[in-house]
Amino acid sequence: MGSNRRYPREPPPDHRRRHCWVLGTAHERGPWPGLILEWRRSNSDDWMARVVYVPNPKEAKSVEAWFAAGLLRPLDPSRVPQGQVDFR
Repeated sequence: MGSNRRYPREPPPDHRRRHCWVLGTAHERGPWPGLILEWRRSNSDDWMARVVYVPNPKEAKSVEAWFAAGLLRPLDPSRVPQGQVDFR
């Protein structure tokens, strides 16, 4: 699978930002603080991000998973969700 140089692809959403909020998984609702490790295209040509996130800040446990771009929001330091820790 190669790239088509004639039709360049747009970059992933907010590709320079690494800190994000994971809005939810298939089984739980967030938001949780996360760190985007890499971006890739899915088979349906949508953007996916590999993210490490902390589902429970009271436990010393992190999870690494792939998420559709629509399930992520960039960290806006001025708007930290209630009950979450500001991890700037």
